[in-house]
Amino acid sequence: MIGNISRTKKVLLLSLGKIFNTLAFLISGIIAARILTKHDYATLKQTFVVYNTFAPLLALGLGNVPYYFLPKEENKKSVIINNIILLTIMGMLFSLFLLFGGYKLIAHYFNNKDLETTLKWMIPYPIYTMPVGIISAVLLVQNKTLLLTKYQLITNFLLVCLIILGIFLTKNYYGPLIAQIYFPLVIFPITLYIIFKNVPGRITPPKINKMVEMLKYSIPLGVSSMLGMFMLQTDKIIVSSMTSPIDFANYINGAIEIPLIGIITGSIASVILVDMVKYIDQGNKLAALNLFKKAALKSASILFPVMIFFLLTGKFFILTLYSEKYIESVLPFTIYLFILPVRIIIYGSALMALGMSKIIMIRSFFDLIFNILLSILMVKIFGYIGAAIATILILYLWTVPYNLYFIAKGFGVKILDTMPLYELLKILIISILSTPFLIVFISFIKLSYTLSFLLSIFFYFPLVFFLLYKYGFLDIPNKYLKYILLFKGK
Repeated sequence: MIGNISRTKKVLLLSLGKIFNTLAFLISGIIAARILTKHDYATLKQTFVVYNTFAPLLALGLGNVPYYFLPKEENKKSVIINNIILLTIMGMLFSLFLLFGGYKLIAHYFNNKDLETTLKWMIPYPIYTMPVGIISAVLLVQNKTLLLTKYQLITNFLLVCLIILGIFLTKNYYGPLIAQIYFPLVIFPITLYIIFKNVPGRITPPKINKMVEMLKYSIPLGVSSMLGMFMLQTDKIIVSSMTSPIDFANYINGAIEIPLIGIITGSIASVILVDMVKYIDQGNKLAALNLFKKAALKSASILFPVMIFFLLTGKFFILTLYSEKYIESVLPFTIYLFILPVRIIIYGSALMALGMSKIIMIRSFFDLIFNILLSILMVKIFGYIGAAIATILILYLWTVPYNLYFIAKGFGVKILDTMPLYELLKILIISILSTPFLIVFISFIKLSYTLSFLLSIFFYFPLVFFLLYKYGFLDIPNKYLKYILLFKGK
């Protein structure tokens, strides 16, 4: 097997770094929700909803270029130069859109006059963030995973500290937004230095033919990424445009995917994509498919228990984070939990490894169209909750069946053979059967929301993870297991 030990270490490093970063940003979000008014909190969130929606359109998939071109090119610095120039041009286009009236258009569409101010601040932001967005891909390809983790930990920690400081100093959206928008400018030269220092080769003038080659590779992926991001942001955009900023604040705090999704599936996908491509290039599709299935099982062993746990304790969780001011956020949060079974793997990794970037683009296009139409209908019927319902329905009725059909076709197997369904069902059953102590606790013992949530963790996760370990779904070294479960011996 290709780099099995190295792959495990990479996933652990990426996951640990992302866990820390996620917790840090979660803390800043909690502080913002508690100190800022709902209107200011909504403004803070809506400002970056705009950028996060449009950035994939502008990036055109160029952030994935290092994965494909760096291993093939002898002079790797030339790849970076051409890639950064293209990303800078794309960033300038978004800046020009905002500069010439885009900020007014978006503020009007979102029913929030304050966005005219915050989006003006965003005008230079893409120019110094998009070019260095390739740092993760570059350092992963160059086998500098530890360096990447250190970089992310340090920069995100400093950013979160500045955001929190801004919240306390200004008591409105001004402080945290200025920190988020301008801190990347401060570290821009440092990030560029790290990228070029860890890539061998010589600096050469940019080459138009190489840029065209990159665009030919990246555009299908870029369109897919753009449409996929629109799909993920559609509910938030529609809620912003069809309801008030206060309703948006209630929705945005609940309509979240548990951070573990991005941490686990994102880390696994980033690491296994390289090995899947190698297996497929060698003609060993069976090994690539087995790696895909193994990744699904590893993710499910964490995400299934998390889903069951939060279905029972979601109210405690939301009120612990955001206080009773955001009690309306509990329902969208509960609905969004049903995304977890879908996210046990990033299907695009398999499709990209199989060379099906156009298939991803077609799927993403219909994801977007279906989600827009259904979200508008559902919001009119159910209010802002309808947007969450629409997102879940599209994922289960369209996105997943489509992905599995083409993955099956690419690997030359039946659609039911693309996923380890029997093993996944066993993980789900174990997760459900581990709940009795938790149900008794939350039903009969009345404590504060925070204490109930924290104690619930100890009534559920040690049992479910022990059972998953016992039945072979979790690999926990004995030296750690004996401390977790108070066992002795090897």
